[in-house]
Amino acid sequence: MTLDRATLYRSAVLAVSMQWGMRAIGLVSVVVLARLLSPGDFGVVAVAMSAAAFVELFGWIGLRQALLRIPDPDRAHYDTAWTIQFVLFMALGVAMIAIAPLAARFYEQPAVTGILCFLSLRMVALAVANIGIVDFERDMTLGRDMAVRLGARVAALVVTLVAAGLLRDYRALVIGMVAQSAFWAAGTYLAHPYRPRFGLSRRSEILGVSLWMFISTFAEWVQGQIERILLGRIASPTDTGLYSVSKDLSNIFTQEIATALNRVTFPVFAQGRSEGAAGFALLLGAYAAIVAPLGAGLIATAPDTIAVLLGPKWLPAAPLMRIIALYTSIQAISLMAASVLQASGQARRSAVLNIVGAALSVVVVGAAAFLLREPVAVALAALAVSAVMMVAGVVALAACGRTGVVGLAANLLRPVLAATAMAVALLRLLRVDTGSPLVDLVVQVAAGGAIYAAALAALWLGSGRPPGLEREVAGLVRRIVAGRRRGPAGRSAGR
Repeated sequence: MTLDRATLYRSAVLAVSMQWGMRAIGLVSVVVLARLLSPGDFGVVAVAMSAAAFVELFGWIGLRQALLRIPDPDRAHYDTAWTIQFVLFMALGVAMIAIAPLAARFYEQPAVTGILCFLSLRMVALAVANIGIVDFERDMTLGRDMAVRLGARVAALVVTLVAAGLLRDYRALVIGMVAQSAFWAAGTYLAHPYRPRFGLSRRSEILGVSLWMFISTFAEWVQGQIERILLGRIASPTDTGLYSVSKDLSNIFTQEIATALNRVTFPVFAQGRSEGAAGFALLLGAYAAIVAPLGAGLIATAPDTIAVLLGPKWLPAAPLMRIIALYTSIQAISLMAASVLQASGQARRSAVLNIVGAALSVVVVGAAAFLLREPVAVALAALAVSAVMMVAGVVALAACGRTGVVGLAANLLRPVLAATAMAVALLRLLRVDTGSPLVDLVVQVAAGGAIYAAALAALWLGSGRPPGLEREVAGLVRRIVAGRRRGPAGRSAGR
């Protein structure tokens, strides 16, 4: 079965639009909350969330991916998956309450106890959520999923802002998190007709597929949370808050976009519609072409981005954001490779790749944290690990697709070089200083976008117009132009 490009592009646009829509709401929340709350408030919640995320990850055992991997699931498959989900998350809610005092003692932050106890309510929402919405990904009908997620995010934003205005401390952030999960769980039942029943008749099929996926999820969590865990132990709440918000803001423009695209590409590869090595090349180029300029743009515009979105009191985070933006951009590519391996039936290889990344993160980032005890050193260590894992991911994809590493990496190299040219131009050649961070940011974004597009086109043409995202975009532009030319001609003939 070949890839339906029209459906793929439409679904990809919907997925990215949904993710950016949610993150646009998130940005509004951050912009307002950063002015109502202090870095210390964000820091204590970030510390608590590292413990909460550790508990929660035991619920993400790959049930959604397992259902997507089954060619024609019946009701028993869905009932089994939902029952496992319910039992797991309810148990994890109890576990979160149990570990709350231990986490507070470990981080020497008494407030962590109350935060974790309240966050256990999220586990209840995740336990009862309607697993039938996985069909939106299988059928690539992501518009309905978008409505559920955006609706929950908007409702939670209102709750969070009201709480922040009344409480003026970290409790507003925690209330907003629980509210969002509750609204989302309710929305899943409004969006999909499936109504769960308890049953475990298909447990061997579901759990057999999901075991390696859980191992991958656990290893990815270690890679994503190790810095917060270590900084929560060695740094002040203010430094931890600066690091956490820098990473969250960078993730919005890098890993969150990659996560959105994964929701489209996973079912494509899981159902054998990826066109082999050509599909790998197109996917790698697409991820790089989107993530690389966004990461490079954050590097070039970090002070103005922070001043506009967060306010001047967050400007000390600019050096951190420049490193973290590069790190999260590179990590997005390596995590994409692991996801594609899972979808292609190489779940064990994906798990091994992520385990190696987790082990490197613990050793390298841990050494930087305890020897140098500086957030910048932690960020640089994470950057080094992500670079190694990106190379390993490309090699693993090449082996899976039975294609050459150099040819596959070329699709990654062009966007990276174009994004580098854009960042260098903005930092060295086109410095903008009008006195207004907002005006500076708008001018830099416009100039950077034009430079990136021109550089990417030049590199593609200079390489002999090889297959990849650039060729797909060129073909799409030609079809749009041809359609517009035929339109007036057709109307004239009709008259």
